Amino acid sequence: MAAISRNRGPLRRGVQRIRRRWRRRRADVHLISYPKCGRTWLVVLLSKALELHYGIRLRKPLRLRGYARPWRDIPYILQHHDGGPEFLLPEELEQDKSDYAGRKVVFMVRDPRDVLVSSYFQKTRRNANYQGRMEDYVRERRGGIETLVDFYNIWARNRDVPGDFLLLRYEDLHADTAGQLRRVLEFIGMQDVSTETLRAAVDFGRFDNMRQLESRNAMGSSSLAARDADDAESYKTRKGEVGGYREYLDGESLEYVETIINERLDPWYAGYRYFSTAS
Repeated sequence: MAAISRNRGPLRRGVQRIRRRWRRRRADVHLISYPKCGRTWLVVLLSKALELHYGIRLRKPLRLRGYARPWRDIPYILQHHDGGPEFLLPEELEQDKSDYAGRKVVFMVRDPRDVLVSSYFQKTRRNANYQGRMEDYVRERRGGIETLVDFYNIWARNRDVPGDFLLLRYEDLHADTAGQLRRVLEFIGMQDVSTETLRAAVDFGRFDNMRQLESRNAMGSSSLAARDADDAESYKTRKGEVGGYREYLDGESLEYVETIINERLDPWYAGYRYFSTAS
């Protein structure tokens, strides 16, 4: 099997570690997800809602922390993946979440099967972290389905540690975007966002519009910029579907993934368990 790697030098890793530590201490709200759970979409929605509600334009609107200033009544919102779990073995994941005590945490999840497929394309088409077939990737222990499931499980066990905790499912955001966006905004303390603002934010966050924004790097961020404009699988906005894994996983590969999910995933995520490969 091909190795999963993270191509960063020691100096860069050290600087980033210090910055991350400071930002985590500073944050009022943590927006956390395993990579490829749709968090960038949520950030686009939140950014547009903040922009319209407060009349603020940022040069890099996808950095939600940029909206927080001492003279504004906006919380410091930090989006991150809680330690880069996609490059770790299951046993290397951080178990202690005490750093989040007294903070608000929005924890975004998605069907692990969709996450796994999207992660494969992230590591092979957007970044040079993996070289290999999908059939091999589903059995990788470093950053594979076991890591993903254990990451979910750790947060299920620690959901009472933060001062306040909100579970957000990608599938719910997909089905009722305006309703779930309002739910997140109210959770972070914004109770009076108008229906018109919500509608405008949802319209801005449409898949086709995000794809256009990405193709032009209109948001000024590498997190929403195509690696190859001619390769649809290299886009961050790759599919935007629920259940899209069915195009890529079947047979023994799907059976293996679903066995891990059914046997190991915490019952708190019951909606993602007890699938049948026959379906």
